[in-house]
Amino acid sequence: MSKVFYVPGQTSIIDYAREIAPGKWATRCRLLMLPELQISHPGAVLGNEEAFLLDQEATHGTRPTKTTAARYDYAFSHLAVSDFAADEQCDSFKLECCEVGNVTRIFAHWDGRYWTFLGLANLPHQVIVERLSQSRTGATTI
Repeated sequence: MSKVFYVPGQTSIIDYAREIAPGKWATRCRLLMLPELQISHPGAVLGNEEAFLLDQEATHGTRPTKTTAARYDYAFSHLAVSDFAADEQCDSFKLECCEVGNVTRIFAHWDGRYWTFLGLANLPHQVIVERLSQSRTGATTI
């Protein structure tokens, strides 16, 4: 996974990082190091791309909530859908357009009910099922 510069809580990275010496990182485009970058982007940090995405989801994601079959069906048949997945216990899909950064609306039909939440656009189907299961028991991890 790539290293990136970003401000936690914001929806986009500032720039990808490149290693200019062992343990020394600068922005790819302007070769600014973190202290220089923090002048124009207070709070900027260097992290890996996965940490950025997890931070984005923690800030903008939501817990699964029940929705209606009509809303699920409308989204599936009238909106741009990506990544439909199904197994013996659940089917899920994501809307193609992200609502905030890399966070999109996710729909699922699980345990005889319809669900929706905001999550990362690259969330695997199995993780969606785990989140639904956690929401049913009251345990939540976003």
